[in-house]
Amino acid sequence: MLGEIEKNLFLFFIIIQSGTNLFKKIMISEKYIPLENIFNKDDKKEKPSVNAEQALLEGKKITERQMEESQVSYLQRAGEAVTKKLKEKFGNFFDPCRLKEENLPQDVVIMIEYIVAEALKLQESSVIFFKNETINNIEKSIGYHDRGKLIDSASFDKTQRSRKFFEIQSGKVAAKRETYWNTLFFSYNTKAIREFAKKILDDKTIVLLGGGRSQLKKELAENNIVPREIVNIDPFVENVEEGADRVISLSASDDNFIDRMSKEGIVGADEIWAEYSVPAYLEDPKEIQQLIQNIDALLVDGGIARIWPLEVGGSGEDKDRISRKEALVDSIKKLNTTGKYQIILQKTAGRVGIILHKLAQSRE
Repeated sequence: MLGEIEKNLFLFFIIIQSGTNLFKKIMISEKYIPLENIFNKDDKKEKPSVNAEQALLEGKKITERQMEESQVSYLQRAGEAVTKKLKEKFGNFFDPCRLKEENLPQDVVIMIEYIVAEALKLQESSVIFFKNETINNIEKSIGYHDRGKLIDSASFDKTQRSRKFFEIQSGKVAAKRETYWNTLFFSYNTKAIREFAKKILDDKTIVLLGGGRSQLKKELAENNIVPREIVNIDPFVENVEEGADRVISLSASDDNFIDRMSKEGIVGADEIWAEYSVPAYLEDPKEIQQLIQNIDALLVDGGIARIWPLEVGGSGEDKDRISRKEALVDSIKKLNTTGKYQIILQKTAGRVGIILHKLAQSRE
């Protein structure tokens, strides 16, 4: 027989253990279960039918495009509305990058179809110059990236250099769930979205800045999307693999960037994508300034540069980091004063990026 002290200790242990197990269950249900496992097989089979008309009306109410709202700014706002709706259903730990198409509720699928229709409307956008608070928001959003020992092709190959356009890759590392589409364009991937991507990317010249070992043209072709050309500007790619996008060994911050691109037959870009690359890997503030100048010179009227995440090099002393940050902010300010750009901060996958939209036409 246990004594009174032993009994009390035993009961205390049982209570604590029960509480710990309950806490674990709560944490697992709230945070750690992959989103695709939220739906069990029975849920999929017994999912109630959705009133398509009601869903469409709700989609219109939440995501109706505003007058003079550009496509890129509309997609940013509409994507946030979709995420807000899904967080109401799944909780604040909801992560769009973990969501597969088959797991989207039907009313959200219909909502995205409406967003696509709105995004494809032809609308004239006027340039709205930044106010001081907008510049402050950009300045506050710029992060720092520690390049570490990434100095050559071999070291870069140890990072995530084969990012996909649509396809979410397996694995627990967040970078494998980040795609060009869900970080640079729109957080969700559905049939309607892929048809939309075809409309905006077919016959376009796309320039990747630091694209690594990308094979985007091959993946896009599998989705019936046919850009005119995809060119990868990367000085750290050797032994180009079969099926890879065309590589030009060049730094995007090179003083002779435009001349070199012209010699390579690239006189303008409809889209410029910098995904986990520049300006984050640039150490010299002058290189950051030259980078933005190069982007401006290469973009055609109506072209769009998408940079994600918005970071500068984090090595060195505080004054070094601050000077890089100031160089980026000043360069963006200069673009703004030209009256040619709509500049949008975009938050996706938990990080902030920036979109530089060189408007085809501007009016007062």
